[in-house]
Amino acid sequence: MMVSVSGYPWRFAFVWIALLALTWLALFSPLTRGWNGACAALVLLAALVCIATATRRMRARRTSTQHVVRSIDAALASLPADLKRNTPLVLTIGEQGSVLSRVFDKSAVIVTDTAIWVRHDDPSKLMHLADALKRWRGGQGPDAVAWLMTSDDPASAVALQATLKRWRVAINEASRALGYRLPICIAMYATETRDRPLDCPWFGVSAPAPLDLPATAGQLSVLLGAFAERAMPEDRQPRAFTATQLDALARWAFEAVLPPLLDTRRGLQALTLNAFGVTAVAGPMLPDSLYGQFIAATTALDLPAAAGITQRYPLPIPLIRGIAPQPVRRALPVALAHAFAWLSVWFCAAAAASAWQNRALVSGVLAHMARYEAIPPAQDAARVDALTALKRDRDRLEHYASAGVPPRLGLGLYRGAPLLPVVNRLIAGYQPPAPAPSTIELDSMSLFDSGSSKLKSGSNRALIGALEMIKAHPDKRVLIAGHTDSVGSAGSNLALSEARAAAVRDWLADASGLSVTRFAIQGYGDTRPKAPNDGEAGRAANRRVEITLVPDCRVDRGDGFTHGHPACS
Repeated sequence: MMVSVSGYPWRFAFVWIALLALTWLALFSPLTRGWNGACAALVLLAALVCIATATRRMRARRTSTQHVVRSIDAALASLPADLKRNTPLVLTIGEQGSVLSRVFDKSAVIVTDTAIWVRHDDPSKLMHLADALKRWRGGQGPDAVAWLMTSDDPASAVALQATLKRWRVAINEASRALGYRLPICIAMYATETRDRPLDCPWFGVSAPAPLDLPATAGQLSVLLGAFAERAMPEDRQPRAFTATQLDALARWAFEAVLPPLLDTRRGLQALTLNAFGVTAVAGPMLPDSLYGQFIAATTALDLPAAAGITQRYPLPIPLIRGIAPQPVRRALPVALAHAFAWLSVWFCAAAAASAWQNRALVSGVLAHMARYEAIPPAQDAARVDALTALKRDRDRLEHYASAGVPPRLGLGLYRGAPLLPVVNRLIAGYQPPAPAPSTIELDSMSLFDSGSSKLKSGSNRALIGALEMIKAHPDKRVLIAGHTDSVGSAGSNLALSEARAAAVRDWLADASGLSVTRFAIQGYGDTRPKAPNDGEAGRAANRRVEITLVPDCRVDRGDGFTHGHPACS
């Protein structure tokens, strides 16, 4: 399927594609800002280059064909304005300086009752001429190509093949430019040495559909045979000579001319042959031409090379009548269809980018939620980091809910709304850990016998709580203070309180696996009573061991030693 380029608004198409690309980069691209800027610059550069190239080619086409269009306008100036659309237009091609000059003389255009015949002899510009004629006719391109050949043109097989290939490529390029296969009419002239003009009709086949070569050859033979048989007795011999000559010309064309034009084995697209015909005209004959050599090898005809008159060659008007006119093919509907197709591609790309980014958004939020839920409450610092990420997600989702979803997440593909309540519930459910008790107070009588600093056998049950508190705060130092009642001397009470603090320290250090340097002990004796010592209840309250967590105030200066106080409160 070919795409029409004749009259096609290429510059509009390039601008439209560039706008779609830039819009996608600005609204839907998942790339970073730097990559989006680089891609936008490339899009603009490519659009400018394409627009400049299209403008230059359009001007070149118009410059190379404007003289032909002016000639057509001049030839049709006295005719009705709608004639150029209602009358078939035929591109008439052939080798320069041979058959075309004998058909058109010095004219570029011939207008008949059947068609408008436009002369052209340059294969390299055939595409430009076809494009100009389609513009001139308001979207209706040429209806056919009439390829005029004489039997004496090719001087060698190599020259014939080169000519056929050159025009075949040119016709295919013109067809691609117009957007449809150009019907081809091949008209061949056989010359006879006569002293008066030869009134010979056209013998050929013409149809709306491509011709079948074997069937066409058979029909031509029948027509030529009938032409010779229906002659008057005095004209029977000249007619038989003409019929035989034309039959040989047709057979030579079917063997040497038409197969290369219809062959698809060489990678070229075959031409659409809708008409073929032969006729005879008065003119000089060249026995050394390819056709003359074919006549000499296959028939008994004698082709004299004597000079004679040369008549003007007739146009193949009967052959054109069987070719169906081409409909109007305007470029604007095609351009609009292409613009809609590019818009569809843009929408698909935007939807794909939106789906990808929505998936990334949902995956990121779910990953943050899973990370937060996987952290145990005891690791509060890690939970706070995960909670911070969840709060960022919450803020972003709330912004989308209040201000609207950005285009890169839109197009009906946004999936962040159901996640907002879940994120809010997780954030609201966060409970900071309870502050650790700064001091644990232990009853000395539950740890020691009266007057003793040796721990009882069952005292470890009372120390388990202190041990767990110490393990939960490995960054703190431990201060152990012993206290007694006022019974006994002050000195003995001070020593006893310090010894009991040391015993508790040793047990805790051994049970926790911490170095004793993490502990500090202090004996206060009876100097810090909690209650009056004049009663048994008061003295029992004063006999105690206090375990306190304090910050580590030592400073590590990088020399392997710590400096300052061991502990501070």
